[in-house]
Amino acid sequence: MAVPAKSLAREPLYLQVCELLTRQIASGFWKPNSALPNELELAKELGVSPGTVRKAMEKLEADRLVVRRQGRGTFVIDQTGPEIASRFDRVRRGDGEPVVLRVGVFQQSSGMPTEEEQRMLCIGPDDAVARKRRLLIDGDRPFAVEETCLVVGRLPGLEVSELDDWSITRLAQRYGVHVARASEEVRVTAAPLEVAALLSVAPGTILVQLDRIIPTACDEPLEWRSSVCHLREEYYHAEVN
Repeated sequence: MAVPAKSLAREPLYLQVCELLTRQIASGFWKPNSALPNELELAKELGVSPGTVRKAMEKLEADRLVVRRQGRGTFVIDQTGPEIASRFDRVRRGDGEPVVLRVGVFQQSSGMPTEEEQRMLCIGPDDAVARKRRLLIDGDRPFAVEETCLVVGRLPGLEVSELDDWSITRLAQRYGVHVARASEEVRVTAAPLEVAALLSVAPGTILVQLDRIIPTACDEPLEWRSSVCHLREEYYHAEVN
């Protein structure tokens, strides 16, 4: 393994090392929970300084692709673990605990993307997508209507016929792709008739709409999730760095 010569001409070098290591992880060269070589070994193998490798490792850890354990080394994070898989869920109860929801109505389809899906996911009209629509329930109360769109071609080998009610972190890891972060827009919206009926609220009720894009570790949008939530004592929690 080595940093490609053309990459050496670009700055900053640590990002090129980070991208290379990310691709190695995504390809399965290092499996979930396996240890990476130490920084000195990687620096020698890549032909860069230990400081460059250290900065790359810091970014990989910030992106939640690896975890560094004092005295033990650096390990690939298992994206299927419950804490990691649920890290994009930001709605909390009044006491700060995450809202745990069950699925009610569930619909799934696939096909060519709409113009809005093309725009949100940076894809062309011939890029196949898979969609799911869910009613999420808190106890016995309808809580959210969620619509999700997935770019099929960005998970190499994925067959739409194999999809069920997927978790994006588990699905991505299964097909050798890593997701590190998400970007999200939060706004208020008035409930249209169909959504109001599903959530058992009056039409025009003010709801919270969350539009989330989850890219691959290589910054290609993979999933767009749009949720319309009927919040009461719950709130949206965000960490700002």
